[in-house]
Amino acid sequence: MSKKINLLDPKIYIPNFLYIRNKNAELVKFKPNKPQKRLRDTIERLRKQGKPVRIIILKARQMGFSTYTEADCFHQTVTNKMFSSTIIAHEEQASQNLYNMFKRYFENLPDALRPMRKRNNAKELLFENPTTDDLEKRRNPGLQSTVKVATAKNTATGRSQTINYLHASEVAFWDNPKETFTGLLQCVPHSAKSTVIMESTANGVGDYFYDMWNNAVAGKNEFVPLFFAWFEMDEYSLPFETEEEKEEFIKEVNYEFKDEEGNTVHTEEYELMQDFGVSYEQLKWRRWCISNNCNCDVEQFHQEYPSTPEEAFIASGRPRFNIGVLKQYRRQAKEGDIGRLEYSGNRVVFSPDPNGDVEIWKYPEEGKHYCIGADVAEGLITGDYSVGYVGDDNFDICLRYRTHIDPDLFGRELVKIAKYYNEAYIGCENNNHGLTTLKAIQNEEYWNIFFTKTYDKIADTVTQKIGWSTTSRTKPLMINKLAEFIRNKWIGIKDKILIQEMFTYVIDDKGSTNAQDGCHDDTVMALAILLQVLLEGKGENFVPYQSEDENYPKPKTYRRLGMNIPMDIDQDEGDSNLEIAE
Repeated sequence: MSKKINLLDPKIYIPNFLYIRNKNAELVKFKPNKPQKRLRDTIERLRKQGKPVRIIILKARQMGFSTYTEADCFHQTVTNKMFSSTIIAHEEQASQNLYNMFKRYFENLPDALRPMRKRNNAKELLFENPTTDDLEKRRNPGLQSTVKVATAKNTATGRSQTINYLHASEVAFWDNPKETFTGLLQCVPHSAKSTVIMESTANGVGDYFYDMWNNAVAGKNEFVPLFFAWFEMDEYSLPFETEEEKEEFIKEVNYEFKDEEGNTVHTEEYELMQDFGVSYEQLKWRRWCISNNCNCDVEQFHQEYPSTPEEAFIASGRPRFNIGVLKQYRRQAKEGDIGRLEYSGNRVVFSPDPNGDVEIWKYPEEGKHYCIGADVAEGLITGDYSVGYVGDDNFDICLRYRTHIDPDLFGRELVKIAKYYNEAYIGCENNNHGLTTLKAIQNEEYWNIFFTKTYDKIADTVTQKIGWSTTSRTKPLMINKLAEFIRNKWIGIKDKILIQEMFTYVIDDKGSTNAQDGCHDDTVMALAILLQVLLEGKGENFVPYQSEDENYPKPKTYRRLGMNIPMDIDQDEGDSNLEIAE
């Protein structure tokens, strides 16, 4: 007596009747791996609850989610009448690869399960009676289900049809993801029989996929967020050949040292074990993959095989600053004292206030010299922030002021900060609204202000203009200098907001540097100005002393070189008489 099976159950249908091409170029039955099973179980749970399936997947490379999604999509399409499925990827070749999976499933089905097919071309697979006899077609029309494939290049893709199953692949790499995906969603009925799965590797912070993921995590949309780390793949593991090899490996993983503040620092491998329970065998595979598949670049491994969603988004962009060093900064970051600076008679005092705009990590010391770098915003509540940083001669950040404020009021706040820090030297940008801020500083009768120096080769004279001038020529210089100091950890940073903004400060397609779309760079620019002000008079070849032992760095000390005046250029970039020097 034959045993009946439930063909509507994907747990039975997919592993028994669908075939895939494995990594060894062999045609084998599709046996879902552990991450694919987690996706399968999530889909099943939502369907049993009678909910529309809405899933967003953030993934590492080579985990097979497109393969499983196509399998589930195929199963739904060939077991439901008048069912419409659409597959969309970021480029033509990727779309075709997904469609070929779908065709392979069909072509290798047992004859008894293979539905009638009317159309089979590069863009559409139509399950319908192919007969030209109208009477026969009315009697037995077939499933009348279809699957279509397209690319995201056309923002109008899929808008003229009803879609029951939408597979959107590599959404982070679509040309116009918001417009295209929003249009597609309007075509999907909000019913328990509909499915939308959007999956992608990350493509930096601040894009549409990033926003969709964060909104899903925050519960602001109905998509279920699923992240899959590299160590969830059982095959990403390598055995040790001998016990001696494993013992030596364990010693390397457990190595620790003290940083310049006396904190114990562990290896990244050790932290992976502590945070995620990664085994030594998995760490051995990780080392192998970094050496052989990632050009010996650990940051490339983070991009291809992230451990967390945050790592996936950060590592996949084109950050201007060294990601490895930023991670070290982030581990050492800490909250400062939050409050406000207020006048008490002729003195400026700090008043603790959890809602204050000031955060202090180092308080002023008598006799010490301080500088301020300030980036000025328009003051709109929904716009950028006005930011001021205080730094000392040891290149440590002491204070951050950050808020939405009118430019003139920002100038008054900068004066209060300067007076609190021993009449600090204020370097405020003079672009646009910065002139208003600088005027307010002068109206407060404050004297210790940075002036941009401009050298006229014809007249052989140096002229001065109040404030720092950020132009298309000076910006690369100031960002490059900041990147150098960050890379070498010559700046003491505890500010979590600043560190996060440096993670999302990227190189765009034209080679310029800016905040990733949807992010801010106000703290980055304020710090870059602060560094230029701190460096004034130290000479363009100024270099901090470095410890000979990188594992046990000594306290930072610095040497002053010549008192060269750092030249800048005028706003008029067409003047060929102007010469620039760091």
